[in-house]
Amino acid sequence: MIHEVSADEEADSQKLPLQPGARIIIPNKEPTKCSIKRNGIVRAYSAITNQGLVRNYNEDRVSIILNITKPAHRKDEVWPKCSFFGVYDGHGGHTCAEFLRDQLHHFVIKQDCFPQDPKEAIVKGFQAAEETFLQMCQGRDQNGMQIVVDRSGSCAIVILIVGGTCYSANVGDSRAIISINGGQIVMPLSRDHKPSDIKEY
Repeated sequence: MIHEVSADEEADSQKLPLQPGARIIIPNKEPTKCSIKRNGIVRAYSAITNQGLVRNYNEDRVSIILNITKPAHRKDEVWPKCSFFGVYDGHGGHTCAEFLRDQLHHFVIKQDCFPQDPKEAIVKGFQAAEETFLQMCQGRDQNGMQIVVDRSGSCAIVILIVGGTCYSANVGDSRAIISINGGQIVMPLSRDHKPSDIKEY
């Protein structure tokens, strides 16, 4: 039997550690995004973010674009079917996560090497998005001195599907997995970036 404890009850009780089998229910302010309708090679998808127990707001954002539209200046090119999934784990505010939700896929597909070389397009797209956001975060005070007007940041986990190939990219410790053969096989698509990881160091 699983005993469920709401976040409010847990915060009020301060009874840590919890009893074996207890489960904390964390309120979710962002709706879960999922679909079981087939779209190309994607049979289903789901993305969820959660605010956690220490604050009453959620800085995470989700982006799902099932059919990427070609940039207007490349309308005559033949493109494979492309889909983009992103989960952005905001830190220190939601501004960066919202910027990535709305813009990162544009930075990737606007690269000249896309869709022929999705790996290079992802790397260059991430770099361009970072540079643009950092410029947006800078301002000037009354004396004309440069100041930082926004200090938010974000992890990112991105899944880009081009034709029949799935590409995964991450910055930070958000994770992606893939379910194959009706759930018989589950595989990780990312590796956490952690400062304690020897390879990362």
